[in-house]
Amino acid sequence: MQIGVSTACLYPMETEHALETLGQLGFEAAEIFLNAPSEHTEEFGLRLKEIAQRYQMRIVSIHPYSSAFEPLLFFSGYERRFQDAMKFYESFYRVAQMLGAGIVVLHGDRREGILSEQEYFERYRRLFRHARRCGVLLAQENVERCRSRSSGFIRRMRDYLGDEVRFVLDLKQAIRAGETVEDMLNAMGEQLCHVHLSDHRPAEDCLPPGQGDFDFSQLFDRLNGRAADLFGMIELYRQNYSSLEDLQRSYGYLNGLLRFFHEKET
Repeated sequence: MQIGVSTACLYPMETEHALETLGQLGFEAAEIFLNAPSEHTEEFGLRLKEIAQRYQMRIVSIHPYSSAFEPLLFFSGYERRFQDAMKFYESFYRVAQMLGAGIVVLHGDRREGILSEQEYFERYRRLFRHARRCGVLLAQENVERCRSRSSGFIRRMRDYLGDEVRFVLDLKQAIRAGETVEDMLNAMGEQLCHVHLSDHRPAEDCLPPGQGDFDFSQLFDRLNGRAADLFGMIELYRQNYSSLEDLQRSYGYLNGLLRFFHEKET
């Protein structure tokens, strides 16, 4: 496992300035949260690519701002809108490919969605296959306000789709949904491809890693031996930390734990 930081931590700083800031701070990997229609164009993708290359940062994943609209775009009863939305998402996939990012994050339907679970899984299968043809993995994230909030739903999704599903584990979203990280990990199984990292304690569900009660050693021990390209991205809201030094400390803290596990292996 390797550690990076999401540009979402700096929102509402404009995306290119957020990526530049992460590069200046010395972070070696990033997830980019695209925040506007003009940001999933070839021109903007080239701008981000130049920044990433200048700081020798690896761009691992893309998170579309349109996550909020996915219930309407992909999980309604209107087939034509679904078809149009798949074409719309091709622009995110193109930017991801330009940046060398292999993962695009999906929130999916709201928890009150009208589709049956089987219909949801079949819609996702179509999306997954389309994204794969475009050269990326479309990965389902667990999100408290969505159907994916439940480890039971995630497990049934994995059982139904087999190798045609990938998952993003978000620690704070699991806690907000009343799920344990362990249950979510078990539900996602080998289809886990990406992790959003944050810390927590009883009164606060989103803190910089190292400032709460979560046992990251146990998480890393569980994930130790997984594919070398599995990344954990520090993803916080701007109100959840005080300064950029908090991000640097969390980055150093997590990398220190990972070095311990690597040394233990050798």
